Amino acid sequence: MEKTFATSTTPHLTIAACMGNLEVRGGEVQQVTLRLHNGNDVAVVQEGETLTTTISADCAIVCPRDANLTIRTAHGNVTVRNVRGSVSVGVVNGNGRLRALGPTDVGEVYGNLIATEINGVLSVQTAHGNARIHQVQGPLSLGQVGGSLRASGLLAGVSAENVGADVRLGPPFAPSAAYRLTAGSDLRVRLPADASLRLTLKAGGGVRSRIPGLVLEEGEGETRGALGAGEATLAAWAGGRITLRPANVEDKPAEDWGLELGLEDLGAQIEVSVNRAMAEVNARLAENLGHVDAAAIQRHVERATERSLHAAERGIERARREAEQARIRAERVQRRWQRAGGQQPRRVSVTDDERLRVLRLVEAGKATPEQAAELLAALEGR
Repeated sequence: MEKTFATSTTPHLTIAACMGNLEVRGGEVQQVTLRLHNGNDVAVVQEGETLTTTISADCAIVCPRDANLTIRTAHGNVTVRNVRGSVSVGVVNGNGRLRALGPTDVGEVYGNLIATEINGVLSVQTAHGNARIHQVQGPLSLGQVGGSLRASGLLAGVSAENVGADVRLGPPFAPSAAYRLTAGSDLRVRLPADASLRLTLKAGGGVRSRIPGLVLEEGEGETRGALGAGEATLAAWAGGRITLRPANVEDKPAEDWGLELGLEDLGAQIEVSVNRAMAEVNARLAENLGHVDAAAIQRHVERATERSLHAAERGIERARREAEQARIRAERVQRRWQRAGGQQPRRVSVTDDERLRVLRLVEAGKATPEQAAELLAALEGR
């Protein structure tokens, strides 16, 4: 089904709720066109230049490039591109992909988030999965990232002080900009040869530098150093190791980053799967039980989601314990070989592709988290 509404070049489009996947694309048009897939239930209210809609199925929308866009709730994945007005996204139960947008504010994304080419401020309260951020003209603010963070091209600095897994930060480091990061695991920073940067670093696993001419000094539990005139600042804390290396390789485009999952991201991915399933349940309930009180349906779904998340968290913790025990056993074997004067067993790292295939088995229900941890440990020690 398709519906079209005439507008100016700068309307305000509000999606109050979308029960499926949502795609919004800006174009050189003076109208808003909604295309529904496998459904025809859509309510649209137009008051002058303001359109408000509620959508019951997957939907693709084309709007004027300079429109202002508000998405309050989406139960599936959300893709928004080529919208130059202000963009506000509330809750996304799936993955979020944002590209070539104006100033953007994001509330909560339960899946992975990719944002690139943001012409203005980018503010994200919570991304439960991984976050991939590239080319942001204004300040970047990340409240919480449950998985890993890959970021580069941040021209006005970043504040990301609650990243659950590892962080990779690339150039540039713009003069007068501040870069503040906290990584639950490792932090890897790529520094260009002409960087003008003051560094204050603290890492549970120590700081390693491969930057020629960079002198690091230890004091009061921190590692400090400077490059050039020190016009920008980098203040970073990491639970693992901090590594500084030259920026001699271009960043991969955001669309090529993929998921690049590690075991530490397993919790976020299971949570994503649970929320997707709950979103589908919510959609079916809304479609088939429309006469039942909506608040009661929502409470039922929230209780089911909470029970599922508790079960997932218990499985995640068991998987992590199994992985840690496998690592300890491998270290014991290596020490015994060393004491005996023999040659150490050859240890082969698990590739990203192998790790991703194992985690997909968990998401597809073909393996438990415990089985995934055992398989990863076996691959690590083959």
